[in-house]
Amino acid sequence: MSILDLPVDILLLIFPHLDATSFLHLSSTCKALHNADFLNDAAFWSTLVRTTFRVPNQPTAQHDGKRWQKLYKRLLTQSRIYTWGDNDKACLGHSYDAPAAMARLGPPRARRVNALRRRHISWPAEMDSSENLGVISDVQCGGWSTTMLTAKGTLYTVGVLDGLQFDQRRAPFMQTPARQPTALKYPPGFVQPHERNDASTAIQQFSTGRAHVLGLADSGRIWSWQNIELAALHVMFLNHDTKEDGTAAGRGTVHKVVAGWNKSAALIEGIGIVLWDPLQRGHDDTAIEDAVLVLESAVVPNTGYRRSKGKKSTHTADTNPDIAETVGQVGNFILLEHVLLFSTDIGKVFAAQIFWDDHEQRVGEPVEITISDSETETFATDVQGSFRSFAIFTRDGNVLTSNQDRLMDLLRDNQAPDNLFTRIPALQHRGVISVAFGDYHFHALHSSGHITSYGNEPQACGALGLGGHGDPEGRLRGIRYQGMGGDGRLVPHAYTEGRRVWFEEEKRDWIKFLTAGGVDAEEASQRMRMALGTPDVRCQGEVSEWIEQQGRDWESKFGLKGEEDDELGAYFALSVTAAGWHSGALVLVNEELAAKVQAACEVREPSSTTAESDQDEQDPPAEDANSSLVAYAVSTALDYGRWFLGLAPYNVPAPTPQHAPHNNTAGAASNRVGEQIHIPRNYGDSPREGYKYVWAKDSFPRLVLSSGEEMPGEVGFDEWRFARPEFDLDAGV
Repeated sequence: MSILDLPVDILLLIFPHLDATSFLHLSSTCKALHNADFLNDAAFWSTLVRTTFRVPNQPTAQHDGKRWQKLYKRLLTQSRIYTWGDNDKACLGHSYDAPAAMARLGPPRARRVNALRRRHISWPAEMDSSENLGVISDVQCGGWSTTMLTAKGTLYTVGVLDGLQFDQRRAPFMQTPARQPTALKYPPGFVQPHERNDASTAIQQFSTGRAHVLGLADSGRIWSWQNIELAALHVMFLNHDTKEDGTAAGRGTVHKVVAGWNKSAALIEGIGIVLWDPLQRGHDDTAIEDAVLVLESAVVPNTGYRRSKGKKSTHTADTNPDIAETVGQVGNFILLEHVLLFSTDIGKVFAAQIFWDDHEQRVGEPVEITISDSETETFATDVQGSFRSFAIFTRDGNVLTSNQDRLMDLLRDNQAPDNLFTRIPALQHRGVISVAFGDYHFHALHSSGHITSYGNEPQACGALGLGGHGDPEGRLRGIRYQGMGGDGRLVPHAYTEGRRVWFEEEKRDWIKFLTAGGVDAEEASQRMRMALGTPDVRCQGEVSEWIEQQGRDWESKFGLKGEEDDELGAYFALSVTAAGWHSGALVLVNEELAAKVQAACEVREPSSTTAESDQDEQDPPAEDANSSLVAYAVSTALDYGRWFLGLAPYNVPAPTPQHAPHNNTAGAASNRVGEQIHIPRNYGDSPREGYKYVWAKDSFPRLVLSSGEEMPGEVGFDEWRFARPEFDLDAGV
């Protein structure tokens, strides 16, 4: 009897016991095994990726074997951490607030303004010193921190875990920010993960809350941190027993931990979802305790059932035997501020209110959430969310978003409101794998490896990751800045197709070039005011969509799409996270392809003495730091003031250039500081001396709008790279 005589089901049971090399050798032995059904077996590759690199499971992508196989190849060498948004307390891992960096920001009077601009990172940037951590498998943002998990099970954090905790006994009386990735510690006597692998301290899954981190070790032990400088605490329960022998099943096995806004939770087999208050360790140096016994905890009703792979299913003693058909087995769960939600294996989602004060600590009876009246949309595959927002994923590819306030109406009145869910067109049937929520913004990760942004960014902090700092660059991506604080809000058009987060630096230069007026700023001045400087969002929305389409097809635009056999592109996002006013992503970077794309954007510029002389003549004199600060303050005040009053920020006519340079805005910027919020320094037409970008002769886009109105100008009309979408301007409500 040969191995080919075995049923396919038996072969698929054998594959998970092989490593990658053995599996590929086996599949190469004969033609029958060397076919797509075996080579791209989803169960094998997803298990291999998650066990080798500790990558968290992605329920909506678990059946895409080809994708998991590609990820396995690239995770070995290409994982990078990118962060963006508000860098308060160094939570992004960018050392812009370090003393050495501050010294380069100009004289003392200029540093405050410049430091504020550097603290807001609107374009994704790689975290400092993260390349030395090895393979990164997961990243999560907390209220004032960003935490990463390596393939070896070590947790590293930047920022501070609890930005509000005071220590009255020593300066600076607050937790000290970690500006570079710092390994989370364990009590004395335990093996530190960077020393060697040990099941009791190697983390297999973790969760970051607003002000604490929970980790689940390979042995099944739960660890809790609330200060980067202090060692973890081993979580033990007075009323519940947990297994810490490394087994994957059995009563007391911890299957998942979740750190919420103000609570901790764990899914324990045979018990259910258990909630407790986050633990805190004191600053007393003599306190060397390694464990804390949780005295007060609460179990979520009807969450203890678990299907057994054997003949019988298991459930808690107080669980109704009909729970298998009415509730099912808990698949995933999330903790909001006052509500817990969980999804089950029979396609249902339940919500339970948390009652927690000095008099009672309990969780209310779970209430089923009716997803839809349509029979094809009733099966939920996952629930994700944090703080006050959440999303429900359905089997047919829809993503329904909502918030805690709407949910409370259901829990209190037992009747769902009419507006319980929002259906954003850009999230429906678009291969969305996960959704990450911050305070006012959120991101969606798509199976094709790109990230889209939605919501608002307070004080133009860059949380959407679309560029800006309140400058026209952000407006060209579809952000409306308003009020004295410069709060940014996406135009309604952005919810039809989404606005993607870009990682390519050359795209940033391209956007800068266009918002500086393109090749002829005077000719484009009316179109720029129409698209970027009027209260009406229609033109801005359609121009930003045109920009989006150009950037979406960037690699094929330069004839490079499909050159690489993995088809993942130069930048492939593996996960996305958000909290507060900042975000992060785990990105697989194909540096070879990225370099090819960047090189394709550049052309060598013939050098000549005359050209250099003309360029020197037209360049404005360098501004000193004080005049730069005054110009920035005047510009910001004028533009924000007009915007607050509903007036256009582009309030002056374009100046007549004395020469005809490749970018006329260069001569205008130093003379008219009131025309835009920030004076552009780099106009995006050249990457370095001796080279020009291929778009250096392009004009600011001129479109025929969907209303039939033609944008003014003397250049020809631009064509859409794809079909112009039918905009639903109420989609983001």
